[in-house]
Amino acid sequence: MKLRIIMAATASLITLPALAAAAAPVNAAVHDSIRQAFCPQPKVEGAAPAAAAAPPSAVEPARVFDNLYFVGDRSTSAWALTTSEGIILIDAGFHHNVEGTIIGGMRKLGLKPEDVKYVIVSHGHNDHFGGANLLQKTYKSRIVMSEADWEHMVTWPQRGSPAPFPDRDVVVKDGDVIRLGDQSVRMVVTPGHTPGTLSPIFEVRDGSRRHFVGYWGGDGAGHLDPAGLRTYAAAVDRFINLDPRVDVPLSNHVVADGALLKLPLLAARKAGEPHPFVTGNAEFRAWAGVLKSCAEAFLPAK
Repeated sequence: MKLRIIMAATASLITLPALAAAAAPVNAAVHDSIRQAFCPQPKVEGAAPAAAAAPPSAVEPARVFDNLYFVGDRSTSAWALTTSEGIILIDAGFHHNVEGTIIGGMRKLGLKPEDVKYVIVSHGHNDHFGGANLLQKTYKSRIVMSEADWEHMVTWPQRGSPAPFPDRDVVVKDGDVIRLGDQSVRMVVTPGHTPGTLSPIFEVRDGSRRHFVGYWGGDGAGHLDPAGLRTYAAAVDRFINLDPRVDVPLSNHVVADGALLKLPLLAARKAGEPHPFVTGNAEFRAWAGVLKSCAEAFLPAK
């Protein structure tokens, strides 16, 4: 059921004569309230925290699969995918917290930042490319983005903590594969949130079990015009149907994939129990369907 149906049903309750004169603004407020409840948009942090204080968004880094580690925070995700020949980092967070959160988190987990061979930037906003310049300059990591978002990155106004741009490096198109050692990452261009958002698909391991991650790289559609919203919804539709093996939904913001709810469950998991990040393909499709419905919820009412 689309969110528009829910909104219409809720709005129909506001019919008392005393509220009739205020129906239009009240209905608009109800619609907005429902959108915020069911379709929260990622919040971008403000200025960098004081050097002496721990970032308020700090999250304990964690090994989520045998070859995949969470090194993000309460706002933006960052994942370290280990291979036989180094590390592929997916998203680089903000400039102000790349050293403490991502690099520090990797070290805490026994990973070496100098082993980061590739940084896949999901899209050209500074809460995801912010740390790429430092990783490129310090560790010689290759920075991967789509053609459209290499361009978008330098023209979109930066919010929150400004970041220096990485030097233009690896340009990928839809269907390209980044290979490192025993690992392959399929690049899927999913325009909408930005013109060239990347949503990678890749394999992870849990003991003897193999799973596939579908990483949605462009969470948030509230800033788009109607044409952009339709593009976003169409990209979700295509992403859902690309690989029936995908059974782990992840996103570049924890508000969308529930990572902060799942990490404590993973920490308490006993041998033989289900993995909290593994949902199955049907649930992955349902989850992605919510992303589509959220985009459609911002379309003007007909």
